[in-house]
Amino acid sequence: MSTRPVDIDKAIIYARKWQHENTTHAKAFLIPAGDLIACLEEMEVLVNDGDGNYTLNNVENSGVRTYMAIKRPEGTPASPETEKLLIVGTKVDCTGKHRDIIEGERPSGCKDKAVETAVSALKGSGVYDFTAPCPSECDPNSPLYNP
Repeated sequence: MSTRPVDIDKAIIYARKWQHENTTHAKAFLIPAGDLIACLEEMEVLVNDGDGNYTLNNVENSGVRTYMAIKRPEGTPASPETEKLLIVGTKVDCTGKHRDIIEGERPSGCKDKAVETAVSALKGSGVYDFTAPCPSECDPNSPLYNP
């Protein structure tokens, strides 16, 4: 399993640049661990044996994609509190493309039907709504936070 950690100095520069250039947008989103676990379980990447123990499955061919979204009534002013971070599970199809595992996903055209099988096994829409944006959920002690 390969990871791509970011050097802290670069992370600080990236976060500062976003926060200074996008002052009316959320600085970050707090993602509860339980929501991530539910997403990974639905993707069958994290498999619960029923006794509280987990095993990993198909990690290399799975991922998550995040979509920026806004939930506010028409005419309501923009604010970080109305911004959403939607996370969906993905599965690599026969062409190597990460496909969203969500309700309404169009057929992949692959003979193995792995994407279609994953979509049909969904217990919900497959979309997770992580709605704890910063500034209301910030860590002011973090070097990535720029007030």
